[in-house]
Amino acid sequence: MATATMNAKVVSPAEWLAARKELLKKEKEFTKLRDGISRLRRELPWEKVEKDYVFEGPTGKVALRELFRDKSQLVVYHFMFGPGWEQGCPSCSFIADNFDGMRVHLEQRDVAFTAISRATLTKIEAFKRRMGWRFPWVSSNGTDFNYDYKVSFTNEDMTPGSRNYNYGSWDFPMEEGPGLSVFYKDGDGQIYHTYSTYGRGLDILLTAYNYLDMTPKGRDEAEMKPHPMAWVRHHDRYETGAEKSGCCSGEAEKSRKMLEPTIAEYQAEVVITRKLLSKVPADKLTWKPHDKSMTLGQLALHIAQIPDRVSALAERNGFDASQANFIPAQPRELNEVLTGFETAVVEGEKRLRSMTDEAAMQPWTMTLGEKTVFTVPRAGIVRTIMLNHWYHHRGQLSVYLRLLDVPLPVIYGRSADESPFA
Repeated sequence: MATATMNAKVVSPAEWLAARKELLKKEKEFTKLRDGISRLRRELPWEKVEKDYVFEGPTGKVALRELFRDKSQLVVYHFMFGPGWEQGCPSCSFIADNFDGMRVHLEQRDVAFTAISRATLTKIEAFKRRMGWRFPWVSSNGTDFNYDYKVSFTNEDMTPGSRNYNYGSWDFPMEEGPGLSVFYKDGDGQIYHTYSTYGRGLDILLTAYNYLDMTPKGRDEAEMKPHPMAWVRHHDRYETGAEKSGCCSGEAEKSRKMLEPTIAEYQAEVVITRKLLSKVPADKLTWKPHDKSMTLGQLALHIAQIPDRVSALAERNGFDASQANFIPAQPRELNEVLTGFETAVVEGEKRLRSMTDEAAMQPWTMTLGEKTVFTVPRAGIVRTIMLNHWYHHRGQLSVYLRLLDVPLPVIYGRSADESPFA
């Protein structure tokens, strides 16, 4: 809880201006000092990255060099999310809320960005969807990467005095620590580690803190227990006014329980669908197995759009099928499918999470002009027209890919090309 501690001295406008100008001198000194430190940071020597790190990404195995994409510089945020954790660190999430907005700007200056954690990809993807993030995030589970860059600690490391966090300056109290590392890839593909920072070195990434530092109360954490950032929550876990009003009776929480199992299923199936869409060959989008069939591109785009379009339908009271156009558009490039899918799954989950139990049980009617085709609860539309419809077309896509001799990924168990047990 915030305190009321602040400097409340009130002066005339002239006195205020004089005091502000004095502070401005100090601010300019700090700015010049920071510029000098930034220059020294760029002048640090580099070290070769000798190991071939391979991570698990949404489309399969991905090497460190591939995280650069078409850039020569790579910024990695070491996100605290251990293999046994159910969600990512709230403080890292506090920082991560800024990642999506800044990525497009970094890319204009030859910089790629990726978050890396030891949690499994399944857990990362589920948490990422819950938080509504879109930045690249891969799993280093089973690799030395986190240990080599001093953000994960073994049981031996956990003994007091042995954790080499922040270059030995801090005996970090957990198995995972936060950090940021920077890499450079030259024209020959050789990768170099140029910089890493930890602890308070990450402070500059906390945009909200920079705003708070300009307010009368500042961060107001001096009396916060057990540590200064104990007040920080995941952005979907702060108590809003609506949640506070129902916190004693539990009605606000109970009113959204019905679709929780469906949302969990949705999250798991998003991961599978993403893998399948990633296998679509970009040069075969106009191919189709029969004159009456959709093209490969149309089918893939339809699958990508289902979460968004059907969840929007489920918010309404019904739908007149006579007004529908059931022929999907033909995408010109595969990126239309892949980016459309990422947008659709975020919007779909938002709508599912916003639907109360009362709304989920409201009747929904499919009509064909004046004719009533059927009426079901809205929750039934989510189950049938969204999820079952999704699985149906996903199976259809698997057949398309097999006919094109494209290796099929694991869906629920062993495929002819991959095994989850290997």
